[in-house]
Amino acid sequence: MVVVAIMTAMSVNAQSNEPRHEIGLSYGLGASAIFDGLGYGISNGIFDSLSGVEAKTKDDLGTVAIEYFYHLNNPRIAIGGIVAYAHYSDDVVKKKDNDIKVGERERDYFTVMPAVKYDWVHKSHFALYSKAAAGVMFHNSNEKDLAANKEYEDNDTFFMYQLSFIGLEFGAKVRGFFEAGVGEQGIILGGVKFKF
Repeated sequence: MVVVAIMTAMSVNAQSNEPRHEIGLSYGLGASAIFDGLGYGISNGIFDSLSGVEAKTKDDLGTVAIEYFYHLNNPRIAIGGIVAYAHYSDDVVKKKDNDIKVGERERDYFTVMPAVKYDWVHKSHFALYSKAAAGVMFHNSNEKDLAANKEYEDNDTFFMYQLSFIGLEFGAKVRGFFEAGVGEQGIILGGVKFKF
């Protein structure tokens, strides 16, 4: 019993010496299409084909995100939050008139989500984990009709989430990481994090 008590005390002490905080910066692809992008693409695709115009992607920033996690007494479990930003812009061209530019479309997405992370494998230089987050997305859309010299703006708020089914991180205090899942951070995302 004494040996078990000493081993337990050593295990708790080892856990308390581990870094509890982590800050990460990530870049992801395949994000904002979930809500606005798919609906926007389908509805505008139908309208554009009937009106003879086409949207050509000019700028696709993808999603840049900052995340923070705090590891609880059980170091496999961490709670925190994610702030993400994405930007997309298109040129609208007349298909029948040699792709003459007739308009512009810009969309900005700013998302804030509380999050939880669970390490399936938790080692000092490696982790295999899953992550879930849900929160609110603020969306701003701006469209310019160059022919009519008119501008249209729309602001919406959506429920948004991130489910990273599998995540890998490697390194000591500075770690690289890669995740695959679905949500506002992206279907595929990667980045760097600092543990302290």
